[in-house]
Amino acid sequence: MFRRSALEMRVIILAPIGRDAALLASTLAASEIDSAIATDANELLTILAEGAGGAILADEALPKCAIQALAAWVSDLPPWSDPPFIVLTSSGIPTRQTHQRAQELQALGNLTLIERPVRPDTIRLAARSALRARMRQYEVRSRQEALIQANADLEQFAHSASHDFREPLRSIGVLTDLLALEYADSVDERAGELLRLIRGGVDRMEALLNDLLSYAHASSITEEELPPVPALRSVKVAVENLDAAIRESQANITIGELPEIRVRESHLAQVFQNLLGNAIKYRRDDQAPAIEVQAKRVNSYWYFTIADNGIGIPAAYQGAIFGIFKRLHGHGKYSGTGMGLAICKRIVERYQGNIWVESEPGHGSRFSFSIPA
Repeated sequence: MFRRSALEMRVIILAPIGRDAALLASTLAASEIDSAIATDANELLTILAEGAGGAILADEALPKCAIQALAAWVSDLPPWSDPPFIVLTSSGIPTRQTHQRAQELQALGNLTLIERPVRPDTIRLAARSALRARMRQYEVRSRQEALIQANADLEQFAHSASHDFREPLRSIGVLTDLLALEYADSVDERAGELLRLIRGGVDRMEALLNDLLSYAHASSITEEELPPVPALRSVKVAVENLDAAIRESQANITIGELPEIRVRESHLAQVFQNLLGNAIKYRRDDQAPAIEVQAKRVNSYWYFTIADNGIGIPAAYQGAIFGIFKRLHGHGKYSGTGMGLAICKRIVERYQGNIWVESEPGHGSRFSFSIPA
């Protein structure tokens, strides 16, 4: 487990009658559990805000207004944080009043009720269990922070790589073109082929840098609330960007009725452009691409499908193709960096969806992805 500070792992005690608080603190100390005592609900909130692993609260110290204030404080905590509360209640036969009181206390969220009189072992075990659960929450926070930092580092690296590598690549491309132009009459066939290979390598490297930057941007998508936008608009943007490839291949793209969804238009357009571009690229030699874009709603998700009549994908590779830099074909016939589907996967998953493919070699492919409605 991750090591936490003393403040983060202490138990706050609110039991203002008699020596209850002191006895509880002594019981916890016997198990080497740090504690702090609050004299009223206001001080409880102040101490909790400084850091705590949980709290033990006497029922009689929590009037309805205190429960509401405490519940409001809990609701303002980040998603990972759900501090445990142990409330010590009176014993006796359940009544309508005790049931109503339990419902009021539920507003605290992560709640355990223990009837009095309570044995010291029960308090110690309940506190240890609460602290263990709280430790798991701290681990989640730490891992989230590490992931956020890793994504930030990836994006920064992509920006740096895109900037630092692009300039020397541009110089290589320009010098290669100048060599081919100025020595066109004296360059033999072998030298010309080498120059074309250099030019092709430069173009592929520039495409790779662009895709790396797109992948990094997809990794940093935030979970902000977005207004619904028509998916058809993003499809049209993708089609316009692929206009040259569509004309060259004589592709026929049929677009069904598409919904409005809460996704940033530029991200959705990139997904459609990559999927439509692949459908055009991996076409059969004996017929023009025929591509259908459809959507249907199932429960709380919209499912989009891009179906084609292309060369298809062997079953053994249908999972691997969504990995970064994964290519099933060499550069000879099919260009690309092997990052297009990885970018699609990253974008879709950032919007709490999934992406997959159904295909059979020689019989086309059906790429589908889901987005919450």
